[in-house]
Amino acid sequence: MKTTLRWVGCCGAVCAGALGWGSCVPQPQAPVNNAAISQQIYADQVQLAREALSRQEWLAARSHLTDVVEALGPSDPLGAEARADLAQIAFELGDYNVAAQTAAQVPAGSPFSVQALESQGLAQLFSCDFEHATQTFYQLAQADAARGRVWLGVSFAWTGASGNAERELGAVTDQFGGSEHGPNARFYLAQLALWSRRPGPAQRYLQALNQGTPDYLQTLDTRAQNWLTRHTHLMRAYFTFDTLARLGRLTRASSVAAQDHNADTALQLLQQSPGACAEQVQRLAQARASGASERDAFAQANRDQDGDGIPDGQDRCPAEAETRNGLADEDGCPEATAAIDLDGSQIRIRTGFGIVFPPGGDNVLDDSRPVVDQLVGLLSSPQYSWIRRIRLDGHTDDVGEDAANMDLSQRRVTRVAAMLVSRGVDRGRLNTSFYGEGRPIDPSQSEDARARNRRVEIFIVDPPMFGGVRITQ
Repeated sequence: MKTTLRWVGCCGAVCAGALGWGSCVPQPQAPVNNAAISQQIYADQVQLAREALSRQEWLAARSHLTDVVEALGPSDPLGAEARADLAQIAFELGDYNVAAQTAAQVPAGSPFSVQALESQGLAQLFSCDFEHATQTFYQLAQADAARGRVWLGVSFAWTGASGNAERELGAVTDQFGGSEHGPNARFYLAQLALWSRRPGPAQRYLQALNQGTPDYLQTLDTRAQNWLTRHTHLMRAYFTFDTLARLGRLTRASSVAAQDHNADTALQLLQQSPGACAEQVQRLAQARASGASERDAFAQANRDQDGDGIPDGQDRCPAEAETRNGLADEDGCPEATAAIDLDGSQIRIRTGFGIVFPPGGDNVLDDSRPVVDQLVGLLSSPQYSWIRRIRLDGHTDDVGEDAANMDLSQRRVTRVAAMLVSRGVDRGRLNTSFYGEGRPIDPSQSEDARARNRRVEIFIVDPPMFGGVRITQ
């Protein structure tokens, strides 16, 4: 009688005595999951890139991510994360085209879409592609209101849409003042006030900034010096140093000369390689060369305390800014009946007035008459003959289909343009744009919000304005 024995040996196989000593039966082993191994390798590469990013080692981070992007599509979570990181790296290295293109590959529903939208919008902004930057920042604001509205404010401020800039930046300080974005908004509000020659508000924003974030300006100065050293973000570096110098004049800081020198250096580097911003750089250089005395005037905060450009000695209302709308613009006083006001490159429709339409319709209602009348008067005034062309932007609320709202916004601005032409405005001075529901100023869905979003905005596009500078000759 043969006894059956079981003995484990034979390099991990089971040897059955019934089959005879030395006969081995291989045991099935789990197949190697190459896909899982590869995924873990890619995850490790992304993690290494993240660690390099935290140390601002951009080239090292990029090398870790290249293989991941080549292997994984944007629909893969790791592929989306790698693309968002690569877009940030390209932006930090100043390769704005690559940054915008790479960020655009990240799917809208990805957890990394906010990061990608910010990189894309900033790359467009720093490339002076203001139309696309604004659109991207509106999308960003839908996902992250504070972050998106800060950059919307910056984009509006740079291009002279002062009213919209103050609206967006003010909303951040009011609603998100305690967040990481609050100090940024206060700094850019101070910058905007300085550009519009309003030293009083600039000082108030500066005081709030110093109280809430005492080290903000020093940290920003260090960052701007880093940009200058690396020859990246030179436009932002220029505006940062210029603003720090102007603020220094208000506070009589000893660093004004150094900040002015840094601003000049950034501008010189921009002139050597202006890229897509050649027109804007030329305008800044012209203003910088002729504006030294104007910059020094900010040190005298009481010279024009309301910032309306009329010296206090000649201003009948020295504490209230003149409403610039073609009606008694030299007395220094606001007009209670003013429907519009010239603010930078924006012809702002004042609170309580508007260009209004029936729901779903494009007929301009009679309540719009004050705005239309004063706009015609402004464009007909010899004092404002320097305004060569304006743009009318049409917007709707979110009620209805996207395509229908786009068509409605187009029909409405076309109607307004036709009305102005019928009143004697040269058609060649009018441009129109339309955005449907895509650019809400209040993303909530209350009736008041929808009423605010149904609007027409008016901008001076020729002569253009950039960074608080308009060259009209």
